[in-house]
Amino acid sequence: MGRRIVRAGLAAGAALLLAGCGGGTDPADAAGSGGASGGGRNGGGEAGPAGGGDPRTASLAQPDTLTVSFCHTLPSGDGGEVYGLTLRSFSAKDGAFVGERSTVLPADVEPTAGCEEDGPGHGVGTAFNKDLTLVAGIVSASTDRAAAFELATGRELTPPDPDSFAKRPKNNGAAFHPLTGRLWYDMQHHDFESDDPVASRDPKGGPKTEETVPFEKLPDLLGTDGPTATTVLATDGIHGPAVPRGGIVAGYSMGAGVHLNRVDRDGDVGAGSFLTDIETEGLDGTSLNCRPSFWRDATTLVCEFKQITFTADYAKVVKTEDLIPENDRTNLPPVLSPDGKSFAFLSKGENDRWGLFRGDFSGAEPVKITDVDPPIDGSDEHRESLVRWN
Repeated sequence: MGRRIVRAGLAAGAALLLAGCGGGTDPADAAGSGGASGGGRNGGGEAGPAGGGDPRTASLAQPDTLTVSFCHTLPSGDGGEVYGLTLRSFSAKDGAFVGERSTVLPADVEPTAGCEEDGPGHGVGTAFNKDLTLVAGIVSASTDRAAAFELATGRELTPPDPDSFAKRPKNNGAAFHPLTGRLWYDMQHHDFESDDPVASRDPKGGPKTEETVPFEKLPDLLGTDGPTATTVLATDGIHGPAVPRGGIVAGYSMGAGVHLNRVDRDGDVGAGSFLTDIETEGLDGTSLNCRPSFWRDATTLVCEFKQITFTADYAKVVKTEDLIPENDRTNLPPVLSPDGKSFAFLSKGENDRWGLFRGDFSGAEPVKITDVDPPIDGSDEHRESLVRWN
């Protein structure tokens, strides 16, 4: 992992963030509470969800809501840094504020996506579990290891016994499966990348629920289905979306643009080594210089704000379509609606204010859902990400 962080000053930073953003309630206590749509705050400081619900306990994963992540670093007393994280959910229909969760993660913990300078191509969605109550991170105290942390409290779920005499493989990547909720991670028994297995566990059940998949079986996982392929690849630092049935993955590289990969049986280092380039006529790296966002179906890829249709064998691009009018705004990668008919994205214009927008694949002007203001947490700089359309 990149930058590591130290413990000093954590208590002061946590108090500031939680006081400003309303964190500190265990989400498990409110799993079924829900929230009401209709007016409410949008950004910071006003009333909570309509109907009197508490935004600190309302579920962030309510159907037809959009969840935005804000991440920033807080200085600690001795020059180190810790990560502050806030998630907010809004109604996709009218932008009504639904709820939020804020926390400061412990020292020596780095979220697996959405905080470091890893760019918009990194899938922020896999950093959070399906209920949006947990965030995946890597703890670097003595050896890199995957862990799950409560978004409301910052506490690690099922941490290892600090007094035990045990040696665990290092984990350099971790991701939540979007359907099963299991935490997946690589298992590097050596101090370098090699043909090591991957593993998954129930984050609440801890190590006793761990299941390991040998390296030679990774192609089977990558060909199972799209969510599983995307999750396993994320443990290897690869954040390209896979087609719904698995087996085909869209990728991006500087200078070459978007490209397609097929899962092969031959690999040597990491899950990504099982991907083989597909020669696709029309992907020349110039006119399609975009980062893949999601597949609408087996042959239709949305690459930022271009829709690319391929032949069934992926040998040729059939057509490309612009999904939004040409503009000079700052637009972050879109996410797909649950029914597959719309997409949403964060966009910033000349007023330097982020907003949530919705498009319908017709190429028409997107519709603004709501303004999105940063949390009041003592930081002037946040990394904003649209996590998912629940």
